[in-house]
Amino acid sequence: MKENFCLTSKNVIQAAIEASNKKMKDFEVDSNVLIIFSRGLLNYLKDVANLENSDWLTPFHPYGGGELHRGKYNKTPISVLLPSMGASPMASLTEDLIYCGAKIILLVCGSWGIGQNVKLLDYIIPTHGLGPDGTSIHYGRGLNEEIEMNKEIVDVLIKETKKRAKNYHIGKNFSKEAFYQITNKEIFELQKKGCISMENGELNVLATICNQKKINFGAIFYSYYNPLEGWNISWRDDRYKDCVNLEGDIALAVIERLKK
Repeated sequence: MKENFCLTSKNVIQAAIEASNKKMKDFEVDSNVLIIFSRGLLNYLKDVANLENSDWLTPFHPYGGGELHRGKYNKTPISVLLPSMGASPMASLTEDLIYCGAKIILLVCGSWGIGQNVKLLDYIIPTHGLGPDGTSIHYGRGLNEEIEMNKEIVDVLIKETKKRAKNYHIGKNFSKEAFYQITNKEIFELQKKGCISMENGELNVLATICNQKKINFGAIFYSYYNPLEGWNISWRDDRYKDCVNLEGDIALAVIERLKK
């Protein structure tokens, strides 16, 4: 039996249409979508994909996904979003993107590299998501359930990363929303489970919703922090810009191979 939820993406878009005198096509996104959290990466993608800013849902919806930019990379239409971080914003954003036309969604950002061999600014390709984030359970995911990433996209991510970099790792990602509640003991236990990265819930939510709605998805991270080694401000390092830009190149190459 289908749940009768109080609010859906359809309701939100319809209200935006009525408030703006626009049509549904004005709120459509491209079938190929990148979700990012780095303004440096956004600036790079603006240059290589001729991105132009779009208001999208921001004037009409407090969880409207932040900045949306649309353009083309080698004739492939692409939408790029720079939203708020966190599992809860990712849930509404993912649902809205899918309702508005997204067919492939890639999460392209940084994570906490906890693998024994993962160094600062290494790339990470998650194969599974696990961890007790507080949002994905509302989409039917069990608290301790491992989520398998889309195999086809994982394979393409590996191939395209391998062409461009040697410093990459493949393994599981652990989602934990409490940034200041990570212990050394916890990390050592996660390493035993095959986890090489951590982030604060976005991947579990994206993966759970995309699996539920049969949307292709994947993720590529770079390591900007290792809790076992102490805090650093890696994004002030000159190498950070090159690392993020190359991550963008990998994501665009993957979209080109998978474009819908």
